[in-house]
Amino acid sequence: MPRNRLKVLLLAASLLTMVTTASGCGFKDIDKRFFVFTIGVDKGQNGKTYKVELKLAIPTPQERFGSNKFIIVTEEADSITEAVRIIKSKIDKELDFGQAKAIVLGEKLMREMNDPGPLLDWFIRRRDIQMIAWVGIGRPDAMTILEAGPPSERLPSNLLFMFFGQSGTETAYVVSEYLFDFRRRLTERGLDPILPIIEKRSGDQLTINRTAVFNKKNWVLELDPQQTKIFNAFYNNIGKVDIKVKEKGVYVLLSADQVKVNYKLRDIRSEKPRVTVTMTVKGSIEETQSSEKVTDLDKFEALAAKEISVRIRSLLSTLQKAHVDPIGFGLRFRAMHRTDRKEWLRWQSLYPDVQFDVNAKVALRGSGIID
Repeated sequence: MPRNRLKVLLLAASLLTMVTTASGCGFKDIDKRFFVFTIGVDKGQNGKTYKVELKLAIPTPQERFGSNKFIIVTEEADSITEAVRIIKSKIDKELDFGQAKAIVLGEKLMREMNDPGPLLDWFIRRRDIQMIAWVGIGRPDAMTILEAGPPSERLPSNLLFMFFGQSGTETAYVVSEYLFDFRRRLTERGLDPILPIIEKRSGDQLTINRTAVFNKKNWVLELDPQQTKIFNAFYNNIGKVDIKVKEKGVYVLLSADQVKVNYKLRDIRSEKPRVTVTMTVKGSIEETQSSEKVTDLDKFEALAAKEISVRIRSLLSTLQKAHVDPIGFGLRFRAMHRTDRKEWLRWQSLYPDVQFDVNAKVALRGSGIID
């Protein structure tokens, strides 16, 4: 064999050995990993910026109710990177973030923070953090939410996953926000950020029916459960909405199965632009607390349409007064006009004076199984 060819073969064998060795060192067996299911970030103490909490699942031989065993490891530091590196010195297994489906940010941290962008930098840059992870605000803090472990859970934090994924409960009171969408809203002109608020209640149970609204930098508004329900019709076109109609002795509750919202910007070139909102609701009568028979569906459709119009107009006015636009009227304006700075500044000056024309249409399929 020629001498040069022998050298080439030896070099190739050496490189192959190095690659094999390197890949073998990088791989960890499943029994040498800790799977992170939920990441919490609170305001740090003792002069530190962040307090990072990682909820680590403890594997069980069988998945069943109450098999949600976990441990929570915490560390305070001036950066999330530093905190995670120190946490690694407290555990005996490698951290695996591939299963992290929820990120909980403490209420105090979010209220005092002037810009959530730097906080999200670590989550966005790491390739093992899912962009479809859900993000929420923990009240009173993230640690309280991570500690919740109701006996109905099969996996750690499965309660959050069922809430946000709508795979268990289906309700219009829960706003689900993905990491990628929250990041987009922080940078996209014409669309302001939102985050659901997760509250702890008795018995390790959680409640999610409020929404925080940001103006790119600060938390400026909190939507109550009724406002959150209406906002979710714009955000997710989600059904399962209850509508209470109470007027002149009539007290009826309607169950909406389908909700669809459309809006158009009109008279944008004038000094008094308008936004026309149309909501179409299809459902049935679920409960009545009046002695009057509910055979006249047209009457209740008209009353429900009036009630919905009032609620939508009230929500839009609240958002307008707070100078926030989580629905995306400004984004629609940018899609219809030039994207230069002058046009955008013109929309910002117009938005506080926009007039909202709301038209609700209600179609009742029936009055239930009784008249």
